Amino acid sequence: WNRSRIIAISIAIWSLMTVLCGMAGNFMQLFLARVGVGIGEAGSGPASHSLIADLFPPERRAGALGIMGAAVPVGAFLAYAGGGYITEMFSWRAAFLLAGLPGLIIAVVIWFTVRDPRGKVSLAKAFQPVAGEMTLRQALLELSGKRAYWHLVAAGVLVQFVSYGLASFYGGLFVRVHGMDYGELGWKLGVMVGLTGGFGAWFGGKVGDIIGKRDPVLPLLVSGMVLVIAAPGMIAAVNAGNANLAIILLGFPTFAATFYFGPSFAAVQLLATDRTRAMAVAIYLMVAGLIGLGIGPVFVGGLSDYFANGHSELEAIALQEALMILAMFNLWAGFHYWRVWVWMKRQRT
Repeated sequence: WNRSRIIAISIAIWSLMTVLCGMAGNFMQLFLARVGVGIGEAGSGPASHSLIADLFPPERRAGALGIMGAAVPVGAFLAYAGGGYITEMFSWRAAFLLAGLPGLIIAVVIWFTVRDPRGKVSLAKAFQPVAGEMTLRQALLELSGKRAYWHLVAAGVLVQFVSYGLASFYGGLFVRVHGMDYGELGWKLGVMVGLTGGFGAWFGGKVGDIIGKRDPVLPLLVSGMVLVIAAPGMIAAVNAGNANLAIILLGFPTFAATFYFGPSFAAVQLLATDRTRAMAVAIYLMVAGLIGLGIGPVFVGGLSDYFANGHSELEAIALQEALMILAMFNLWAGFHYWRVWVWMKRQRT
């Protein structure tokens, strides 16, 4: 169907659901509204990636996807800094309302200004099979035979496993270990994530475009190397002697967690055919979200509780130990990027 309209509808859904979060009267209402936010967010990604693949040639896709990826840390900056300030000045309900209402305006703008090169396709026709078009089963079979794609998925799972596991315990790390209050932590983390994460996504996309002209698979090897280097940076941050140094050092894993965005999704578009682009992205995001976001924070929390063994005085040290183990998963992600590079080089030769 028209991908621009899918994106607009998705934005409208998650924005409306964010507003409803601020109007929730009990836990179940808040829970259901939050589920609605997730549904809306999930609908935008595949359509956005597929649309960008049609709007930009292969040698410029990594840069375009990198710019789109930079929106995530910039949004995190607004959330950390602005959300905390609004909550302190007004209420948590006001923070949800102010976060959701602008999205409804953006949804209207997208609907009327962003055009899909496919042209007009009725919704009913979009669900009807087209002659020569792959079925869902055929598309899955096509992707299942591409080892490089599944190594990319595995790398994405591990990157999100680390980034979400770390982000979920920013508060615990800085409050327990360094005694920092949440107001100070919010704006300092916001600046760090916005600068290093935003620059990482943009720079990763530019690197993908520049060196990808000579060798389309080399940016993936560079992404793996960046993740490997980020592991000791994250360990150093967890063990830093003061809070400000820790936040600065956290810039290394934050940079690495966004650098991969452009090169990885550009590679997905290369590996998929025109008929499987959106689904290839959807599968990637679904698996990475279920495992990375779903298990990463639980892994850190469970490991921290295990090390503390019920002793409250050990909670700070236990969390540091859990986060140091988490950092090692960056090395595993780097391995998968190396395997993607190997397999794609073989296909090219």
